[in-house]
Amino acid sequence: MGLTIADQYYLKASGSMGFFGSDWEQLCESLNYALSYEETHAPSLCLLGQIQAEHLGNYEEGFSCFDKIIASNPEYTEVYTTYARLLIWANELERAKKVIDFGLTQKTKDEAQLFWLTSYMYECKEDFKKSIQLLKKAKKETYNEHYFDFLDNEIKRIKKKRKLDAPKKKKKKKTSKKKNSKKKKKSSSKKKKKK
Repeated sequence: MGLTIADQYYLKASGSMGFFGSDWEQLCESLNYALSYEETHAPSLCLLGQIQAEHLGNYEEGFSCFDKIIASNPEYTEVYTTYARLLIWANELERAKKVIDFGLTQKTKDEAQLFWLTSYMYECKEDFKKSIQLLKKAKKETYNEHYFDFLDNEIKRIKKKRKLDAPKKKKKKKTSKKKNSKKKKKSSSKKKKKK
């Protein structure tokens, strides 16, 4: 089975979206064609949802695209990580938790990323201990050295963040002990002289 016309236009659209600049005109045109050929084409809807939420700030329109994917093609795993990340950015943490939990029930899933996103959610709630536990769980589910290093760095970053909230311990001044012992010596030597 070859690529559908919707797949071909989706690939053109995703190829137009680059790190250093995007050909937005080409991207929009290709996405529109892809969705006109297949209204529920999961990759195209996911990309459209990401553009709506992340680039245009139209979160509800973006979320609506993700909901369509989950309703029509729940096996499309990319939707769970993208949707949950954008829900967290929109501070809809309970909704993000539901999306992550549903994503974890799917047969094929990216558990490492879903655990990382759950960790990210707990970090937003300032539950750093739970966040670190989930990052360790994510490390067990990753099979990529680069992602493993990323998770290690996340743990280090959250530990530093946790230290910012820790109460500072007051250090005892060593000089005060020395002064006190000198005063005692002086007072004892004065007493001896008086005798």
